Amino acid sequence: MIEKIKFKMSCGEIYGFLYLPDNITCTFPIVILSHGLSLNHTYMKPYAEKLLKYNIASFIFDFRGGGYGCLSSGKISDMTLNSEVRDLMSVIDFIKSLKSIDNDRIYLAGHSQGGFVSSLVGAKRVSEIRALFLFAPAYVICDDVRETTKREKNVLNLMPEHTKDTYIKCAKNVNLYNDITDYNKCVYIFHGKMDSRVPISYAYEACKAYDNCKLIVFDNEEHRFSDKTKDVVVKKMSEVILK
Repeated sequence: MIEKIKFKMSCGEIYGFLYLPDNITCTFPIVILSHGLSLNHTYMKPYAEKLLKYNIASFIFDFRGGGYGCLSSGKISDMTLNSEVRDLMSVIDFIKSLKSIDNDRIYLAGHSQGGFVSSLVGAKRVSEIRALFLFAPAYVICDDVRETTKREKNVLNLMPEHTKDTYIKCAKNVNLYNDITDYNKCVYIFHGKMDSRVPISYAYEACKAYDNCKLIVFDNEEHRFSDKTKDVVVKKMSEVILK
């Protein structure tokens, strides 16, 4: 069952889709899936569809101003890491209000900037989030915004007409490993060895910084995973969630 969702938060409206197994006589674990910069909820749809085959619920949504084609309220020019943290916190609160969800089994997952934001939120909501699943998390952002001469795949080149002073100032205030490593439960990082957008060295450093982290490396993958690799990722997620 797939349900279109809109809900209001204090500073706008969030748009997304709730994927629920057909058997609604019990409560389900859920994965909240966060998309990356310049993208929207449709990028996370394959993960939601694959999770549903394991009877795992999920929620995909658009960050406010988070990318091109986002249907949630808000302008791209107002989007920052902090605004996305607020959005994801509101999504967690909304999900916890649903009778069909097991509040003791809420998981965060995200790709690229969505993975970074999931890390930041996980550290703020440790007791409520069972584990983190991070797909090529964009920890490089903190260095990208400080570069004088931008590398070709610098995050600021994704939406150069929008990611300007407000976005940069916010990212510069993030103290990366101090701000994510309060999360002391299980963290799973999935990263492509060929990733030129977010070099894999950031995944290795993050995995060392976390107390309980497992890094799964895909030798031939770039920043966005192939469908075959998404199958592998979701299978691993299901093993963790359903054990």
